Amino acid sequence: MLHIMLDAYKCTDEKAADMSSIYSVISRLTHSLGVKTIAPPILVPYYYGKEKADDGISAFVLLKGGHFTIHTFPERECYFVDMLYDGFFNPEKFQQILSKELPFGVFKIASIDRRFDVISQQKDLRIDECKDFGPHYLIKGENEIELNIDKIYHFLDRLPPKVNMTPIMRPYVMTDALKKPTYISGITMIAESHIALHYHIETKTFFADVFSCSFVDAAKVQKEIEKELGVKCENALISRGSKHTHRLPSREEFTSRYDNWRENI
Repeated sequence: MLHIMLDAYKCTDEKAADMSSIYSVISRLTHSLGVKTIAPPILVPYYYGKEKADDGISAFVLLKGGHFTIHTFPERECYFVDMLYDGFFNPEKFQQILSKELPFGVFKIASIDRRFDVISQQKDLRIDECKDFGPHYLIKGENEIELNIDKIYHFLDRLPPKVNMTPIMRPYVMTDALKKPTYISGITMIAESHIALHYHIETKTFFADVFSCSFVDAAKVQKEIEKELGVKCENALISRGSKHTHRLPSREEFTSRYDNWRENI
């Protein structure tokens, strides 16, 4: 269960702001790596944030037991990519394809096997809330609860506001196969980032990610997840975006017209 996290900086390519180009990047990358996709890519433009520098594209494709996500910030000249997959793919090829499709000048990359204890690997990690973009919580729970599509959907739908995050879409949840599925996977996009959960049906093990653009107390995130799912879990924290451009002045008067869909839920 390999999880690759890549933070790319000094990306001046115009494709980072183009929906069709990002769709093509995702399709070519997953095809070239030979990973099993379970649905077509979904793209969510985010051009109405409170700060113009946060404008960009959030996109994802669900994989067997995982996901590929990309969040682009053309004005900051950076993007953040995640790939979690239950199967083999070549991390070096993954990096080479991205550097060709969306060239960057500087990058930071982390690779973790999610099947093992990431808590011990990350306990000495130092977080700088003033310089880093945001936290990425890696969460694991196992052998205590049986989840289904309905439970995962409502978990993803309810969690963002409880941990001070802003949803920009409703969740997508599905099995990895029509017959004899192995995983139920779900994902939702929040402002500039995402929340995802992948549940292994046979072992009752789940792997969840909460990637946020702002720092939230890790204990609160874990508490809300345990409350929603009724299971004890553990989490590790990866800090993302240490070289991103700092925020620009807000533009709250511009945003309300694009968020009125939330009034209906």
